[in-house]
Amino acid sequence: MNKIGVGVAATFTAEPLGDALRFWLAELDAQLDAGGDAEEAVAFAPYDQVFPSLLDSGSVLGRAGAAVVLVRAEDMVAGQDGLDEVEAVATDLAAALRTSARASGTPHVLVVCPPSPEHGSPEAHARLASKLARAFEGDRAVSVLTSAEPYEPAPEAVHDAFADRTGNVPYTDRYFAALAAAAVRRLHAMTTPRPKVVAVDCDGTLWDGVVGEDGPDGVVIGPERMEMWRELARQVAAGRLLCLCSKNEEKDVREVFARHPELPVGLDDVAAMRVGWEAKSQALRSLAAELDLGLDSFVFLDDSPVECAEVRAGCPEVLTLRLPADAAEAAAFLRHCWPLDLVAVTEADRERTRRYQEERQREQARGEMSLADFFATLDLRVTITPAGPEHEARAAQLAERTNQFNLSGARRLDGDEKFVVDLSDRFGDYGVVGLTDVRTEGDTLRAGAFLLSCRALGRGVEHRMLAHLGALARERGLARVALAFRATERNQPARDFLAALPATVEPYDGEEAAWYVLDAADAAAVVHTPGPAEERAAGPAGTTGPAGSVDAAASAGWAAVERIATRLTGADAILDAMRAARPVTEVAGASPVEATVMRMWAELLDVAPTSVSDGFFQLGGHSLRLVQFMARVRAEFGVELPFDTLYTTSFTVAEVAKAIEERQLADADDEELAGLLDELAGLSDEEIDALLDSGNG
Repeated sequence: MNKIGVGVAATFTAEPLGDALRFWLAELDAQLDAGGDAEEAVAFAPYDQVFPSLLDSGSVLGRAGAAVVLVRAEDMVAGQDGLDEVEAVATDLAAALRTSARASGTPHVLVVCPPSPEHGSPEAHARLASKLARAFEGDRAVSVLTSAEPYEPAPEAVHDAFADRTGNVPYTDRYFAALAAAAVRRLHAMTTPRPKVVAVDCDGTLWDGVVGEDGPDGVVIGPERMEMWRELARQVAAGRLLCLCSKNEEKDVREVFARHPELPVGLDDVAAMRVGWEAKSQALRSLAAELDLGLDSFVFLDDSPVECAEVRAGCPEVLTLRLPADAAEAAAFLRHCWPLDLVAVTEADRERTRRYQEERQREQARGEMSLADFFATLDLRVTITPAGPEHEARAAQLAERTNQFNLSGARRLDGDEKFVVDLSDRFGDYGVVGLTDVRTEGDTLRAGAFLLSCRALGRGVEHRMLAHLGALARERGLARVALAFRATERNQPARDFLAALPATVEPYDGEEAAWYVLDAADAAAVVHTPGPAEERAAGPAGTTGPAGSVDAAASAGWAAVERIATRLTGADAILDAMRAARPVTEVAGASPVEATVMRMWAELLDVAPTSVSDGFFQLGGHSLRLVQFMARVRAEFGVELPFDTLYTTSFTVAEVAKAIEERQLADADDEELAGLLDELAGLSDEEIDALLDSGNG
């Protein structure tokens, strides 16, 4: 059975979404296992079969790498009289979505689509959207969209009453393009690693002007630049670390902040800065070392093409993006910068900047004494408790993001019990930093997942986690503790930890995987003793941290990100790009109407026409495409073509163009006759007699 890239289910006819989805998958160069069949990149469930498709693992949703589900309240409840049903429908739909996402292990995007102006209920729509948005708030497997923002076209460009009435196709091509863009963008955010740091230039980026030449009072932060600051504030609030990386005098930059207290981001919100005259690639490497993060966690924003080129050459791991010089265009760029999107934000995310600032204080204190003395003064408090519902989002985030100290590389947790690790010391509270996932097999407590955030490494927390498992095993009368290990490119710290344990190794599942097995008593007795090797590894304050591994995809990805953020920012631009991807063969002698029909067919059909004698159905047309074509003819030419004209073997470009022209002429004659009758109705009997007499003469 072929696998599918994106599976779609809807309560209405949603197939027009397919072309736009395929466009985006090609634009993103998505690597889809679609059995070699391009059409299988996107597949649709049967009409109005949302619940069966969610609950059947063999449906297109169950076989897809990602699922998009589109619903309208009016299709699920009975109009105004169905408001009381909304709660029940929302509850059932939420349960079905969770079942599907859990069974498939793939991301699901639910789109609550706008109601029809003719027979929809705005109240039912609002209630359904609100209920479902709340149900999946913070969920990492199911995400809810209640609009097509930021691609939403004007209200008059959303609905297509004719296509809805004819074939239950409720929306215009523009709105389907907007829906596809919003859905794929959300899937991108759910499936693509998110950067942890936003590093920004100052002159020409955060403000207009050069502070070194114009002075702190001479730079300008207008309304458009302020919108950029607000976007950066949203990033900080969501847990991204904000850094400044600028060639300037630091005192000048600080003075700009001091003289603009109205800015939504202050220096207290800046996790670290490098303001000076070194190359920006060197500055970014220094920032990565200070924050103990890989360079592949960084996004760098600068308006200078020269500086961007230097960073791309010196730090290819960093996603370096050139902002437009115009302030309004730069603000729009940030709104459409997909890597900056965030889906689920935890409390730990919101506290990240504060914790990194506290870590800087720890580093300063550590620089004044030996590492062993430093740990002795930390007043480290490690609390290990069973995971509860309140830990679900953070536990999933840890499993997804932790690389360096993730013994098995596990991303999904399937043990019988989970334990979370909270950490605090005299400088502050780290929150939940660690996770174990265990099950009992015979006389052994097996940990399939054993992971710890990199910000807590080197403090002995991992040793206390193992000691906790040892004590737990002894309480339950178990003889052994086993830790699953699988080598990855980035979990060398985990391998170093295991190598120092009094463990035996039992291979399983290939050479790269093993169980590290300890007697329960030995595990319970494990303690952390800083040694010379750790002293050397820690180094002086501010120099720790990996430089980051080169990610070829990140290195090459900046061009696609910039193209999307500057050129594909609205439904019309997306449609234009889709048309450009399927050019129309120009036919000599074709009339303007024939040329327009050929363009429409090229956009709708599997095979583009090459002559005016080509037939609609011979090129792959079918009833749904026919409805779409009729809707486009109505929008473009202002006429409605009857079905009996179209369902014929002579339905060629030339014949349909002729039918359009005849209908336009008939409508024009009807309008002219109606105008004459209106004019006659306004005349008196005497005026009519006078006109008749003049005609007889």
